[in-house]
Amino acid sequence: MHVHTIYSGHGSLRVKNIFKIYRAKGIVPAITEHNTAEPWKEAEHYSKKYDLPFIKGEEIKVYHNGKLAGELLGFFMNEEVKPANVFEVIDKLREQQALISVAHPFDILRKPLFKGFLMLDEIKNKVDAIEIFNSRCWLSSANEKAKRYIEKNKLAFTAGTDAHFPSELGKAFLIVDANTPEEARKKILAKKCSYWGRRNGLEVHLYTQLAKLGFFK
Repeated sequence: MHVHTIYSGHGSLRVKNIFKIYRAKGIVPAITEHNTAEPWKEAEHYSKKYDLPFIKGEEIKVYHNGKLAGELLGFFMNEEVKPANVFEVIDKLREQQALISVAHPFDILRKPLFKGFLMLDEIKNKVDAIEIFNSRCWLSSANEKAKRYIEKNKLAFTAGTDAHFPSELGKAFLIVDANTPEEARKKILAKKCSYWGRRNGLEVHLYTQLAKLGFFK
């Protein structure tokens, strides 16, 4: 429920390899590139080739009063949504009946640094879910806080690897008893799912910095 590709510019995950690896693992990927739907067309091709459905998604930067508030994950989308004011992005995702989750809400080592997702209390009833586990969170406390927040507020949840490299695939996923993506969407919203996950080592963050410098082109 949170996978990136080479389209991000700071990873080495080719769309073809996502389907090849996840077909072998028996996992349906949600491809959620940063601020773009560009991988979807290629994903549709490999979805047919490998006979594996996928979820059209996006990880979108959102702002409030001109400042970065954090990132939202859109799932089961139909069209791209550009970064914008947090309420505007939520409205655009709602228009296409997407499932909306808050990405890594308590990870203080991502922008906005040392703060986590701003305005979480203000939008918790406007989104569908919170990301309960993210394999790329440096600190285990980030995932633990997300779990406590979800339990306290009785929210639905998503979980994902936030993968940018092949070695990260399969490190976290939702477990949903469903036969179709639409059935899975309904069960996630109804909180009829569970999750499994483990965190990555710090090396994946080093790989990301090297990728930004062009080492994995």
